[in-house]
Amino acid sequence: MPLTITEENNTIILEGVLNTNTISGFKNHFNVILNTNKAVTLDMDKVTEIDASGMYTLKEMYRNAIHSNNIFFVIGSGCKDVYEDFKYPNVA
Repeated sequence: MPLTITEENNTIILEGVLNTNTISGFKNHFNVILNTNKAVTLDMDKVTEIDASGMYTLKEMYRNAIHSNNIFFVIGSGCKDVYEDFKYPNVA
């Protein structure tokens, strides 16, 4: 299943699979939004699968947002592993 990316009021809504094949488009879209807004919300409610490259990219984006003094939220019930992985991030 491909990844569908939509945006609504500074919320990026993901639907589908976040993996090696879909990461590039996601990164490009996210970076454009992050560069034009100080606060971004990532809705992962409809993400059905995420691989290691997807997790790495999410952490990388989170660190970049923090270092740029941007606000970055992850919401939704999809992919609970993301929440566990973000519990104690190393952003220093």
